[in-house]
Amino acid sequence: MKNISLSTRVLLGVVLGILTGILFGDHVSFFSIIGDIFIGLLQMTVMPYIMFSLIVNIGRLSLETGLRLVKYALTFLGMLLGIGLLWLFVLPFVFPEWGSGSFYSNDFITEVPPFDIVELYIPSNPFSSLSNNIVPAVVLFSIFVGLGLMNLPNKEVLLRPLEVLNDGLNQVNKMIVKITPIGVFSLAAGVVSELTLDDLSRLQGYLLVYLFAVVIMTFLVLPYVISIFTPFSTRTIFKVTYSTLITIFATGKIIVVFPQLIDDIKRILDSEDVRSEDARSEVDVIMPLAYPFPNLGTFMIFIFVPFAAWYSGQELNMNDYPLFLSSTLLSSFVAPITGLPFSLDLLGIPKETFQLFVVSTVLTDRVRVVLGAFHLITLTLLTISATQGILKFKVKKLISGLIVVVVVGSTSIWGINKLLSWNMSKIPTNKEIMDSFKLISKEQPYTILKKAKKNPKRKWRRENTLSRVKRTKTLRVGFYDNSMPYSYYSKDSVLVGLGIDLVHQLAYDLGAELVFVPIDKGDLIKELKADYFDIVVSGIFLSSDYAEKITLSEPYLSVSLALVVKKTNNNFNTYESANKLDTFTVAYFERSDIANEFISFFKGAGSYAMKDLNDFFDENILPDSIKVDGYLTSAERASALTILNDGYKVVNPLPVHMKNSLVFPIAKDEVWSKYVDKWFLGVWQIGVLRYLIPKTFDDVLFLPIYIGL
Repeated sequence: MKNISLSTRVLLGVVLGILTGILFGDHVSFFSIIGDIFIGLLQMTVMPYIMFSLIVNIGRLSLETGLRLVKYALTFLGMLLGIGLLWLFVLPFVFPEWGSGSFYSNDFITEVPPFDIVELYIPSNPFSSLSNNIVPAVVLFSIFVGLGLMNLPNKEVLLRPLEVLNDGLNQVNKMIVKITPIGVFSLAAGVVSELTLDDLSRLQGYLLVYLFAVVIMTFLVLPYVISIFTPFSTRTIFKVTYSTLITIFATGKIIVVFPQLIDDIKRILDSEDVRSEDARSEVDVIMPLAYPFPNLGTFMIFIFVPFAAWYSGQELNMNDYPLFLSSTLLSSFVAPITGLPFSLDLLGIPKETFQLFVVSTVLTDRVRVVLGAFHLITLTLLTISATQGILKFKVKKLISGLIVVVVVGSTSIWGINKLLSWNMSKIPTNKEIMDSFKLISKEQPYTILKKAKKNPKRKWRRENTLSRVKRTKTLRVGFYDNSMPYSYYSKDSVLVGLGIDLVHQLAYDLGAELVFVPIDKGDLIKELKADYFDIVVSGIFLSSDYAEKITLSEPYLSVSLALVVKKTNNNFNTYESANKLDTFTVAYFERSDIANEFISFFKGAGSYAMKDLNDFFDENILPDSIKVDGYLTSAERASALTILNDGYKVVNPLPVHMKNSLVFPIAKDEVWSKYVDKWFLGVWQIGVLRYLIPKTFDDVLFLPIYIGL
């Protein structure tokens, strides 16, 4: 092994780790702990190294040299980010047309606090920033200390010892780098052992496009940029940085090998005899200075935004691109885990799609940092070339580069578009999945009545509902047939939904068959009192009117009110825009008390009671004198409705999250009421875990729609 280079051993460690994870699966997940130890060892010297390096090298600069360095660095950073934005504008053309629908979004029920930009960039407590690895704040602190030392006459008294300490930290890092093959083996084995094919089934479009974007940028665009402006050979660059880039890929972090990366750039300078101390010192300044700024690796991650829009049925149009690109520029100053939800929210894309991104990070984080590292290499070499007077613009190289990039890029985009079109045709759309739900509970024998009828098996004298159910072995359930996602018919004409699923389990526990009784519109209270059914399972809102007139179970789910409106209607996107309308009308189904509470927030709002839900989606049914702008329901049900009715979206124009509880109307019977509440509490806390342990990403994405969580 001694004759094998470090880079080869690192690559061998990655390959063996991947094979180990594939072959042994969860049995080798413990390797993640060893991998974490390796990352921790690499990381322990990095923040002090960055801080002391900046202080020493900025402190030794003259003000004129420092300003010139920053000017060139910012110029080339702007150029690279401009290339990245242009690439992000082009990449979404990869996604083919694919039918889908809207997702239910937790945005309707939760407020997401914004990231703390002050804590991120302002080192009010430098020691806290150091201990929490807040790189931008540490860099800013180091810059100010370096600037403070710049004009002091006796600054070498401090700078020289700091330089020696930095050399010592670098030596520690080199010692740890020697065990990199073991570290990357452990990381690869741990990550792959926890990855399943199901996890990646719906990510194929994003992963394919992202990998394509990164490969083009890393191995085509940036090498051409370097060759157009500098004398450095891209072959030499890849040869020198090979093992470092592999380590970065394996660890998923640039920062852990930062000292090693800086040494690599100095070796690249040596390859073209750029050996001046000024150039080497400038590397120590530029690299830490550029690290907190956006890089192309982070930029490419934001292709997830148009992917999520495409996947969730809310494709971006040309008017959205200025907002998308500008939000990308702002969001890329922070980690994608923070910046992406901000961009998704800004463009009105359900943040539930972010769950897909979280799983993808086991792969994309490792690819992202490789491009990020090469971005830093490119930026540093461009800046050093400018400050050292060796920058030269090669027109012929630019023309040939443009031709190659355009041909390769356009051909690849066309090919991936066709590949995705063929591949995605095999994946069911949201509507198809929603229309094909199966019961999770054990299905009991059941009968569905065509018309509501009174229970023919009357109670015996002093018999309660629970006793009758056990005696007759029949549980009668009232339902609405279009109350998605609680009770509705699938495409196979099977009655499904959360409520339907639960009563199948209830009937199983009672040893009873089911009789489903369709509720006549507006007659729920009357029919329940007249003994038509024992329980109602169609997403019924809690209200004082219902609580006064009938018996209700304990609340089993908290939901938020929202409107279903046409996608082209932007008047209800915010409270301010809705309240500017002189007049508008919201439709509702049966619950006038809920509608009145909703419209009380708006000066020009009115309501209209629908006899049937289809009245809203079929405008020809409504009288000519009635113009309905939106349908009021829960956000959970609204999302399901938009999936089945193309051209509609879910909005929440209220200034607050107006919540309500769902309950089961049940027969007036104290024994039955107590039984239902206790039974449901047990099922919800234990049995319903079946709903909360998704097996595939179909479950992850559509589970919230199905159960309203």
